[in-house]
Amino acid sequence: MQTTRRGFLAAGAALAAAAGARGVAQAAPAGGKRFYKGQFHTHTYWSDGSAFPEQAIQFYRETGYNFLGLSDHNVYAEGRRVKKVGKGKGRVNQDIFDAYRRAFPASAQSETAADGTVEAVVQTYAKMREIFEKPGEFLLLDAVEGTTRTYDDDGVEHQVHMNYLNVPGVPEHFRNCGTKATVAQRIRDSFKAVEAMAKEMGRESMFILNHPIWRWYDVNPEDLIANPEVRFFELCNGGSPYRPGEGLPTDGFATDRFWDVVNAFRARNGQPLLYGVGNDDTHSYFGTVGHVPGIHCLPYNAWSLVRADALTAEALIRAMNAGDFAVCEGVQPEDFSFDPASGTLSVSVAGKKNLCRTIQFIVTKRDFSEKPVRTVSIEPPDAPADKQKIYARKVNVYDTKKIGCVAKAVSGGIGEAVSASYTLATDDLYVRARIISPERPAASAFQHPKVQVAWTQPYVRA
Repeated sequence: MQTTRRGFLAAGAALAAAAGARGVAQAAPAGGKRFYKGQFHTHTYWSDGSAFPEQAIQFYRETGYNFLGLSDHNVYAEGRRVKKVGKGKGRVNQDIFDAYRRAFPASAQSETAADGTVEAVVQTYAKMREIFEKPGEFLLLDAVEGTTRTYDDDGVEHQVHMNYLNVPGVPEHFRNCGTKATVAQRIRDSFKAVEAMAKEMGRESMFILNHPIWRWYDVNPEDLIANPEVRFFELCNGGSPYRPGEGLPTDGFATDRFWDVVNAFRARNGQPLLYGVGNDDTHSYFGTVGHVPGIHCLPYNAWSLVRADALTAEALIRAMNAGDFAVCEGVQPEDFSFDPASGTLSVSVAGKKNLCRTIQFIVTKRDFSEKPVRTVSIEPPDAPADKQKIYARKVNVYDTKKIGCVAKAVSGGIGEAVSASYTLATDDLYVRARIISPERPAASAFQHPKVQVAWTQPYVRA
């Protein structure tokens, strides 16, 4: 789509208005801590995003986000990078470049190449920090998406992507990891590579397994059961259209089921539980005005709401390691807390005109069976005949009567706020909460929820 100046400005305004309607993180009186809103998965012209870093950051900062990670594929934004301006694949649209120069005249730079074309300089992380960071208000997190693929012995392909934070660089592993590895082994080796680089730099890192269901159930729960050191995964991702599969549960919460299967095994084994995060996976920034719902890879779809004592990378990571954050896709909780002594999770959400909001408490029972109830073989019907083999999948389905079942649900009246709590029963392994608001979310791809949802993390009794 050709982006005109009017279209650029109008699209940005429409998206900003939509984001503003979803709310900005507000301070919560909890031991000197407050909520910070942000997301970690954003692409720019450093890889396959469709915006300069300044444009991407401005989209988020001006709509109330407190932190952001620019996570381009297998590259950290330092050194030199240029993009040709003009028509053609991989080039910067002239209108976007003109808008960039008007908005950021101090940092916009261009050169004329030997062939006479204009080349725009893509600025670095260091430059972005000079322009945008403000202590206590906005933080730019070091981030990279490690993008890999593996092939099973029978030729089946898996995309295995991981985001890591607070490590300014790219381990050699992601440049030269090859394609022969199981998914579980690729996750393990990637985690170790990031951990080693962080240790060498003297930094605390955070490792996130990205979009497990994209493109075609590429990562199964068993792969994270086998990697208990991985603490985070993308519970919702606005850029990854999840594929449905015949014979699989299709209630609109596909990653919920994935999450509960992993945590059922981890809780039984006494291992740290897996936490979910919310990301946009932003690639496109200048969408068609009036058609935001249903378009993928746009800003403002999903975010994490982190309760921390400061807006620093270390404080955010510390809070998230403690599970003191929620995941939001359109709606966010007003407050949430867990008492580890009593095993009680309490959640509240503000009311909204003409809507009835619901809080669900989800548990897994101690006597769940580790044996799958069935194994589903999937071949994507939309893949070319010569690609059917590499996209074939086998997915285990577990008993939803014991794993990830709704133990309690509380709904408010029209326009009413809702507050509810649940105390772990003796036969519960853990509890987490889900808020449902009957509004259309920004993304609506295949098994994305068809309503707005927010999630707390899972908690266990002390």
